[in-house]
Amino acid sequence: MNTTIHAQNFHDAFKTALTYWGMADKFAEYIADFSALIAILIASIIIYYIAKIIINRILKRLIDKSSSQWDDYLYEEKVFTRLALLLPALFLQVALAPTISEYPEAIRIIGIILHVYMTAIFLLVIVSFLNTTYRIYGEFEVADSKPIKSYLQIARIIVYVIGGISIISILIGESPMSLLAGLGAMSAILLLIFKDSILGFVAGVQLSSNKMLMIGDWITMPKYNADGTVIDISLVTVKVRNFDNSVSFIPAYTLISDSFQNWRSMADAGGRRMKRSILIDIGTIRFVDDPMLDALKQRGLQVASLLEKGEEQTNVGLFRNYLFTHLKDVPNVNPAAFQMVRILQSTEFGLPIEIVAYFNPPDIIPFEEAVAKLFEHVFAIMPEFGLKAFQRPSGRDV
Repeated sequence: MNTTIHAQNFHDAFKTALTYWGMADKFAEYIADFSALIAILIASIIIYYIAKIIINRILKRLIDKSSSQWDDYLYEEKVFTRLALLLPALFLQVALAPTISEYPEAIRIIGIILHVYMTAIFLLVIVSFLNTTYRIYGEFEVADSKPIKSYLQIARIIVYVIGGISIISILIGESPMSLLAGLGAMSAILLLIFKDSILGFVAGVQLSSNKMLMIGDWITMPKYNADGTVIDISLVTVKVRNFDNSVSFIPAYTLISDSFQNWRSMADAGGRRMKRSILIDIGTIRFVDDPMLDALKQRGLQVASLLEKGEEQTNVGLFRNYLFTHLKDVPNVNPAAFQMVRILQSTEFGLPIEIVAYFNPPDIIPFEEAVAKLFEHVFAIMPEFGLKAFQRPSGRDV
């Protein structure tokens, strides 16, 4: 109220001074009104910068001293700065009407502009608050298994739609409810425009509720050339960083309509499974004799406990028992998970011996390193049992 009185006093005093200096009343009125308007605009800008200084200096120091993280996120997402943008509009709304009271049409137009401006600022504040909510939620462990980004994107769309309707209603001078009633006839068009968003929202709910996908999961989807780690789950797309460092963008609803492979359970079930075989030259298979046992003992291999009592033992059977025992000594093999060394159906390429085991950690680099060391040992130790791996004849063999 005091601001209004001072503005009116300034207007009247300036007009009186111009008239005293010999200017016509009409021109003196215009110049006084224009000068008062400029003064109010300058004052509103000064108010904004004062608020900004308070936020960036005083409030920022208080936030830095605070131990909580949420106020830092509010500051970084510009919630306080955008709230400060409302102060000039509120000041103008209060001070302009008494100053240019003789121009009702100008007051009406400026009032519409101020209402649109404040509505837009409110939208920005709400969006900043939603971004802050997402960042605060990301600090919790449940954020990976229950991402809320798609829900916040839906909320952002709703905010934009409501804000757009409010701005249009202000500009045309109609009630927002009448505009909403008119949107009923455009529902088919709206469904077509927001088809991907609606399908993505439904897919996000199903993926989250059924725990089908989490951030950090390794998924494979050949249709979209996706083979890597999920790094982002949004309303419309799922972002996957492939192992070649490329990024695949998969439509969220296709993860429900199409099939994909999630390797998360691999770690939950005891590690990454290795299922590989080697081919034994059938011509090298023979019964175990004393010279072979003596040679194995000299090599430092304690195989006496691997012999089956009362039965003739073959070198491939002894080798198979050795591999099964050796798996228990491999550091990366999970001893609590399933292990197996078996003989498969013989082929024209030899006799396959398959090794099945689970390795921890399941990451690709330590897994491949452990498997490489295992099979390097297998191929190196095989001749000690009198066995030879099958290999196609080369020119040197001929």
